[in-house]
Amino acid sequence: MLKSSDNASPDSIFSQVVKPGFLLAFFLFAYNNVVNFMPATLHGYLYIWMNLAVLGLVWLWSRKYLSLTASDIGWTKQNLGKSVLYGLGLSAVVVLPFVILLCLLPVLGFDVKTPRLEAVARDIFWWRIFVRIPIGTAFFEEMLFRGIFYGYLMKRMSQAKTILITSLFFAFWHIIPAYEVVSQHLQVTSAGMFLGLWFVLMLGSFVGGVLFAWIRYRTRNIAGCIIAHALINVLSLLSASIVW
Repeated sequence: MLKSSDNASPDSIFSQVVKPGFLLAFFLFAYNNVVNFMPATLHGYLYIWMNLAVLGLVWLWSRKYLSLTASDIGWTKQNLGKSVLYGLGLSAVVVLPFVILLCLLPVLGFDVKTPRLEAVARDIFWWRIFVRIPIGTAFFEEMLFRGIFYGYLMKRMSQAKTILITSLFFAFWHIIPAYEVVSQHLQVTSAGMFLGLWFVLMLGSFVGGVLFAWIRYRTRNIAGCIIAHALINVLSLLSASIVW
């Protein structure tokens, strides 16, 4: 196992640590942009299937070229119950303040319109709630960030650096989705409010990444990360739809 403190040459460190991670990150960023810039109709129909297909490829690649085991990725029965409880607890802690904020925005004078979903998602709202978000988003992203990337980095650097890097990557991953939420779903037109909400969403993505990684660290199991991510997204969407 190669650690950053080992007496390895710079070329060896780059080829064994930096290069594989960089190639994987570059591929995923390119894929993320392709998915986000797809026409809305195609995006609605293909999103979940494309994500699962890519996850399958990345999983196989990580097993063969990164030598990650199921345990490295957090796919284990160890501490399963503890992980689930952590996930449920984190969901409650995050969603409650979000609902309060939603209720306060109109009171504070912010003109936020009813969330507008793309046509396909609006027509199959419950598919989005029970399948697309839990599987196509939460499962997919957690397996990438708190599974494969987390497991890969933990073999090569400290816990703090692993959490920081995976959380930053997670925030960058949400640059375009956060923009779409503010501009299209919430239809915010005020420049100041747009930037403010976009910054809050980006910061929230980073903090969310840290909290999900904390669950992964405390339980060494990815189940709680998936549950927390899915519940936070689903309950936030339902809250926004109900409040407005």
